[in-house]
Amino acid sequence: MAQANTEEDRKNFGKGLALPGLIVGLLTGAAMYAIVEFWIDDADDKSLASVVLLFIVTAAAAYLLLAETNRLIKAAGVALLIAAIFALPDFYLVNIAIDETKNMTNFPMLFWLLSRGLVVYLTVTLAKSVLETGAPPPYREVFFHGLTIPLIAGGAKVFAGLALVLLFAWARLLKEMDVDFFIELFKKPWFILPFLGAIGGLSIAMMRGQQAVLGALRFILLLFSRIVMPITALFTITLLIILISKGTGVIFDRPYPSVWMIVLALAGMLIFNGVYQNGEGDPPPAWLRLSTLVTLVGFPIYSGLAFYAIMLRIGDYGLTPPRIAGVAITGLVAAYSLVCLAGLLTELNWRAKRWMPLVAPLNTAMAVLWVVVLTVLATPLANPWAISAHSQYRLIASARVAAEDFDFGYLHFELGRYGDAALEKMLGLTDHPEAAAIRAGVERARAANNRWEYERPDLAPLAVDKDSPVTADPNGPMGLELNPQDARPGTDDLDTAQPETTESETTDPDAGSQ
Repeated sequence: MAQANTEEDRKNFGKGLALPGLIVGLLTGAAMYAIVEFWIDDADDKSLASVVLLFIVTAAAAYLLLAETNRLIKAAGVALLIAAIFALPDFYLVNIAIDETKNMTNFPMLFWLLSRGLVVYLTVTLAKSVLETGAPPPYREVFFHGLTIPLIAGGAKVFAGLALVLLFAWARLLKEMDVDFFIELFKKPWFILPFLGAIGGLSIAMMRGQQAVLGALRFILLLFSRIVMPITALFTITLLIILISKGTGVIFDRPYPSVWMIVLALAGMLIFNGVYQNGEGDPPPAWLRLSTLVTLVGFPIYSGLAFYAIMLRIGDYGLTPPRIAGVAITGLVAAYSLVCLAGLLTELNWRAKRWMPLVAPLNTAMAVLWVVVLTVLATPLANPWAISAHSQYRLIASARVAAEDFDFGYLHFELGRYGDAALEKMLGLTDHPEAAAIRAGVERARAANNRWEYERPDLAPLAVDKDSPVTADPNGPMGLELNPQDARPGTDDLDTAQPETTESETTDPDAGSQ
């Protein structure tokens, strides 16, 4: 019965939602205009206004993707719940990012904004599957909606973009006829934001109703995965031969080795799932099956090399917010190796009717894991500034890095109060063999007014005695020499002066973070 209901839902998928989509989009655009025009600009606490804006957009988008004609109310409740869940990390990070006086790097906020779309997409996919079949949802539903929702969103953006282009083309044509009213109207925020919201909502509803188009796009993507899989297998074999013959140095000697390995692993993961599909079909032809097995063998190698590379970096330079994000992504990619190994184990029974049956439930579990990990990273439960400050403190306290090579300014200007607390603890390292150098580094970081001044102490403004008279001098205005570099002892010419190597150039915690 559940299977029959699901098939019926798919036949009616998106039907009758044009008017609700138009209304929801229009109201969302109007709310965005009201917040931007009357709240954010005038509010003392801009973080709350920004979070409400994100909440409205997330709830509206989730509702338009979850709603069906037979469950408009239930979809609204689930959409509001999803938006409320992500409002918590939104508020935590936006509140820190807006307050620039806290001296805390905005990387966690930027990373959350980049990963938020993925997290919301996975959550909506799981919620859509649960609404249709109940919990736990079968993987066929998770796969179907996971493949369809990005196509709907992409198609809706195309429709909305075309509508906007046509709107301004029409207004431009009228302007050529000396009718300026419309082109001026379309520039008004009170008009364009509700208009874009209405077009976006209507586009999502219309795209959902194009089942023939969506089916064709799904077919093209899955066919592409099957075509590319042998190429991926050949690339995997080639890379393995290079690693065996030349060693891992060919990877680790290049910039950002863990990033490249993660990209390769993620690409292989997507291609594999395009071949595996919903997990209910028969095994593919032998050529495609063998190509898939070769690719799965390479996946643990990619993820293992990526994890090893980033752990080497952390061992040398400690944790920073970018490296914490890198560890999380690398760990998630490495965890998917378990899915690949499960698939390889099931291939021992070559004549099984179902192909890799363990992969389907593990894929659903991995989707949940990605949502949980990426969301937790954006909450105080995994405070990246505090974790980084503690890691940097341990780096100097354990004498793994010399004080002259340590970037004390990073703690003060990038890790906020957590970095300042770590600097204070460093002053207590009186038994450290470099206690004097550590104290000097801490005091230098605290004395600097900004990070530039910390990194270039030799270029910091010179103190001027306010009580001394200032007279004109032919050398330059205010009595300053036009070329003070020439007056430095031991320097004959600016071109021959050797630049000093600063601490930040030696051990910048964010340099090459992976």
